[in-house]
Amino acid sequence: MTMLAAAKHAASESPPPEFTWREFAVFLLTTAAEIEHSLMVQYLYAGWSLGGAQVPEEHQEAVTKWRQIILGIAKEEMGHLVTVQNVIRFLGAPLALDREDYPWDSVLAPYPFALERLTRTTLAKYIVTESPETWPDDVSVGERKEIERLAAGPDEQKINRVGALYKKLIELIGDPSKLAASEFHPESYPTQSSWDEYARGYGKGARGSSVAGTTKTPDVLVMRAASRADAVAALSAVAEQGEAPDKAAAQDDESSHFRRFLTVFRHFPKDGAWEATIPVPSNPVAPGLPAAKGQSQIEDDLAGLWANIFNIRYRMLLSYLAHSHTSSGEGALTRRQGVVINRMFAEMYTLRAVAAVLSRHPLNAAGEQRAAAPFQMPYSLQLPDSDAAFWRLHIDLLAACRTLLKDPRIALGTDAEYAATLLSLDATAAEEMRLYADAATVRTGHRRSTGAA
Repeated sequence: MTMLAAAKHAASESPPPEFTWREFAVFLLTTAAEIEHSLMVQYLYAGWSLGGAQVPEEHQEAVTKWRQIILGIAKEEMGHLVTVQNVIRFLGAPLALDREDYPWDSVLAPYPFALERLTRTTLAKYIVTESPETWPDDVSVGERKEIERLAAGPDEQKINRVGALYKKLIELIGDPSKLAASEFHPESYPTQSSWDEYARGYGKGARGSSVAGTTKTPDVLVMRAASRADAVAALSAVAEQGEAPDKAAAQDDESSHFRRFLTVFRHFPKDGAWEATIPVPSNPVAPGLPAAKGQSQIEDDLAGLWANIFNIRYRMLLSYLAHSHTSSGEGALTRRQGVVINRMFAEMYTLRAVAAVLSRHPLNAAGEQRAAAPFQMPYSLQLPDSDAAFWRLHIDLLAACRTLLKDPRIALGTDAEYAATLLSLDATAAEEMRLYADAATVRTGHRRSTGAA
């Protein structure tokens, strides 16, 4: 089903033949979650590519700011992803943690998924993806044509606006004639992630900066839904942070993703005047599976080890995100949920650090390109069915990572000190998790025995 077909069905009097209205809403929400996940990953990769010794001294401050802006947007996409998961739970559906991967085979995503360094072309794709239905007056006809031409590329591919999908979702969920109140699950509210947990230890806008307080951006949006109005408000807020459809917001350089990407685009170097990014490849792949057409195999020995470590840490991030939605609202479990969310944000910083390690190693023997974060999806997204099983999964992933970090090649490399630090932090985390796993096992066993009696 194309985005256009989905839009037409959302506005029609009946859902597509294979759906009820509720199933169609879940389908569109799942699509939105996959898009937010994909955008988050691509923005992280592009943001991490900025900087390096090749940046002329007079431009280093600007490039540092661009990096903070892009990474800030990526963190906000994480909030969008979590908010969409909350609405999915409100409709009684399972979490949607999948995303588009390479090779790309979807007609629903804004554009073909690709991990690429930041360029004027990638910026143009981001701008069109996040654009409002009506572009602001300060974008001239000529500038818009240039952005749309770069975004389309030589194949003249169509870029889908994310805002169009959210508009149809808002119309569908807000329509009582299509979704009755009985289709919603307000009892899921305690299992939904809250902004209070995500905002712990941060002042307003601090999450948009690599260094807290250096670049102001909007707070990460994490909104829950206990009513139809809550769900509509949550999706509307996500759409607005991407598009900034109103004139007041469009004049604020720190408001929408569209506006911030446009600001970077207007100052980004043209025609190779100077290089703002390190020479990372497109679509890097860790050792283990052969690279497909359009992918770049990481062949350097040490880089390959760190690439596999990165993939494990990425899987950890997704497992923490899923686990954060399993609280029953009881006091002990709410405290546990806070621990899980803190681990999730710690993993975001670990991923950034491991990506920096990768960029210090060559991609292959040629040495012209640097290695980079592969962001490969795990072999399975099947989630544990209990709190205790989640803790065991986290412990298993830490153990798998420990094996790689203890490889003698890493111990003899230039990043041995960081590896030792990560091992120590992981050991402390694993010890704490074992306590929670034991407690969850005892609690579950006690409840089962009580029920049997």
